[in-house]
Amino acid sequence: MSVREPIRVGVIGAGYGSVAHLPAYTALPEFEVVALATSHASSAEAAAARFGIERAYGDYRELCADDRVELVDVVTRPSLHAPMVRAAAAAGRHVLCEAPLAVHSREAEEMSAAVHDAGVRAFVNMQSRFSPGLRTLRRLVAQGWIGRVANVRATAFYPTFTRPAAAPGSLWCADSATGAGSLRVHGLHTLDLINWVFGTTETVSGHAVTSRTSWPMPEGRLRADSVDSAAVTGRLPQGGVFSLHTSWVAWHGSGWSLEAYGDEGMLHASAAGHTGHFPVTLRGARHDTAEPTELFPAGASRTTAGSGVPPLGGLLTAVAESLRSGRDDPDLPTFADGLSLLRTAESVEGALWDGTRSG
Repeated sequence: MSVREPIRVGVIGAGYGSVAHLPAYTALPEFEVVALATSHASSAEAAAARFGIERAYGDYRELCADDRVELVDVVTRPSLHAPMVRAAAAAGRHVLCEAPLAVHSREAEEMSAAVHDAGVRAFVNMQSRFSPGLRTLRRLVAQGWIGRVANVRATAFYPTFTRPAAAPGSLWCADSATGAGSLRVHGLHTLDLINWVFGTTETVSGHAVTSRTSWPMPEGRLRADSVDSAAVTGRLPQGGVFSLHTSWVAWHGSGWSLEAYGDEGMLHASAAGHTGHFPVTLRGARHDTAEPTELFPAGASRTTAGSGVPPLGGLLTAVAESLRSGRDDPDLPTFADGLSLLRTAESVEGALWDGTRSG
């Protein structure tokens, strides 16, 4: 792969792909999207024309077989990930896959084995690691700014499906068979951040519920059996404790928040919504400070929601550098990370995913 030439990408999925991934690729000189696939040739052709993509396919297997494609970006619902990743790996393509990685951990294990056996690189799109505010949080924690961390509390309360008609492209999230759920989507993104910032968590346990078995729609009620609320607790590597509470049916939800308290101070990161899309503000105070002050952006430019750069642009840039250099970037989420998080979700959800919801 030439360092000077853009990495040639094939994108599978034009829903969220059109909203976030394709605009992000367009803004980055490191990439050229050469092919797009959806489940219907007509929708693929329409999206390809919109973004100036040369080749459109109505079958993801045709995209994976296209020799121009070097990296396959899987931007579909979790229940579709496994066969798409396996097809990409079998064709010798590197892979970037949306999170959660799969519906079941056994699928994720098979996906991990497929990319390993094929000798290709594979990444999971947990782009919040590349949020400027959260990278500042991680740097300060690593520098000991708040000392030994004793307590971390994270919440992600969103009103998304209190008015599901406002999110028509996401109604599939009502169906647990797709692999969706508040814990698996917003919760695992946040748990990944906790692991990334504070170290790998231990003895994780919790509870997950489906508190609303239908969602209001203009034409009636939409049946829902996916997890909409979950609470998780566990230990931090230094002996502290953490909690994570998430819901996507929270009326007037307060958004996303993470508080960390150490023996030398505190840090509080917050965002109006999912940290992969909304800018993060960071406030903090040390033990000898009267009150918390804004540490980020503190004059730095804010990233507007939906712009795709960063955090997604930051993750994609790191993927490009890793593929070009052949070196691993510890900040890039791997399939191993995605598999570990999925196992945690299965443990918390318990009987909900013991085979009774096998999809």
